[in-house]
Amino acid sequence: MSNSNHNSKESRRQRFTDWRQRRPVFGGLLVILGSVPMYYVSILIAKDVIFLRGGSFIIAGLVVASGIFLAGVFTLTRPEYTTILGYVGLVLIVPSLVFTLGGLVIGALFVLLGSNLCLAWESEVVEQHSPRELLTNDDESSDEPSGLLDRWR
Repeated sequence: MSNSNHNSKESRRQRFTDWRQRRPVFGGLLVILGSVPMYYVSILIAKDVIFLRGGSFIIAGLVVASGIFLAGVFTLTRPEYTTILGYVGLVLIVPSLVFTLGGLVIGALFVLLGSNLCLAWESEVVEQHSPRELLTNDDESSDEPSGLLDRWR
């Protein structure tokens, strides 16, 4: 019985290792972790300010933090869109600085680092099934980037 339990643990560990190698886990987790202080600041401000001036900044801060959180989650679940989601994280840092003070700047730094890790990440397994195939031309004779995603890099 202990032998089958040991094989089961090794099997789970191997499956997790395979899953982790096909995704930018560290970048996605940093993006998710960066959204947490942004939520906290929005909710902290909501508790103190909602009765004084309304909640437009608070709602905008929650929307931006939610967008960053979803970019991190989708980075982990859909690794073929990692490049686009990295850009989404970088773009959403700017409004987060206005609406949530960047999660007291700590959250913005985590999102900045995580998004850059997502942009730098590449995998041969994911590249075979990437949306890049749909956006690039089949003309291999040209030396210039031919697809929309290749122009971004």
